[in-house]
Amino acid sequence: MVSSIASHGPLPKLPEGAGKLQLGAIVYPGVDLLDLMGPMRIYGDQGNDLDIKINFLACTLEKFASFQQVKVTPDYTIADAPKMDIIFIPGGFGSEAITGNPEVLSRVKTLIQEATWCFTVCNGAGILASTGLVDGYNVTTNKAYFEQIIPLGPKVNWIKRARWVQDGKYVTSSGVSAGMDAALYVVSELASKDAAERVSATIEYTWHRNADEDPFADMYPFTRA
Repeated sequence: MVSSIASHGPLPKLPEGAGKLQLGAIVYPGVDLLDLMGPMRIYGDQGNDLDIKINFLACTLEKFASFQQVKVTPDYTIADAPKMDIIFIPGGFGSEAITGNPEVLSRVKTLIQEATWCFTVCNGAGILASTGLVDGYNVTTNKAYFEQIIPLGPKVNWIKRARWVQDGKYVTSSGVSAGMDAALYVVSELASKDAAERVSATIEYTWHRNADEDPFADMYPFTRA
């Protein structure tokens, strides 16, 4: 484990004339509501200077409940989803629906490979790691479940202390609300810092701008400094 970040280069920039960006959120029964909807609130905000269409991708088109019992309606099945510009993977207590199904996981891998950016929250990093695409990359995840998640990517360089980590096209964030900090970081990179600050003010959220500042890591012996 090392503490360096972004050894594979900066986050890819928004191409000129990109038009509407298609965001595909991988969702499943038991997904954590704030993991999913916190970043979606930020990416869907009109003040972010980005034109993004949010699409929910699931194993089936049936409506299902998040872990907090709020219903989620998929737009596409993972099998039939078109190419997306951004793949977003939230965490939750049903992620084995993806990692435990080789056919679905293979399709998720393809969607990530096709995308320009990939962003995870919490144990969504475990889904990403299971694809093998971030072997040798710097990745973080929820500190409460760190020891349970890292076996899903034994060749990943897991960063114990980070609010989020950016390494090339991949942005991985820690637990739950950390996804909002990472989402604002992505907005600041793809649009501008002014746009990210405008969104954080609109939603009355204090943006934690320092990616290395992760006080929650001290709560757990495995990730404690």
